Amino acid sequence: MTGFEFLDQEVGLEYCAGDEEIYREIIEGYLEEDRRAELARCFEQEDVANYRVNAHAIKSTSLTIGATELSAKAKALEYAAADGDWEFVKANNAELVSMYSDILDKIKAAL
Repeated sequence: MTGFEFLDQEVGLEYCAGDEEIYREIIEGYLEEDRRAELARCFEQEDVANYRVNAHAIKSTSLTIGATELSAKAKALEYAAADGDWEFVKANNAELVSMYSDILDKIKAAL
């Protein structure tokens, strides 16, 4: 599939039984479910529980489209929030948001 070389398409297509049309629909849905505003709200309010929920969602959906590095970063933040390690979250949130924004921008450009 052209235009999405920044994603690990092999991983993404595994979640779609190799169906490129379904994969594209999932990528479009990923773009529509932009969680940046909610993640920012949770971070600013130090709402650890809901921050964890949003990091989990970013982790899962990112892996589904093949954004493996972003998924791994979100996983680390999800686990840190679950463990109550807010210092780790504070130290790494900006990088997560940057990576997530980059993927969303690249998807917009590719569509």
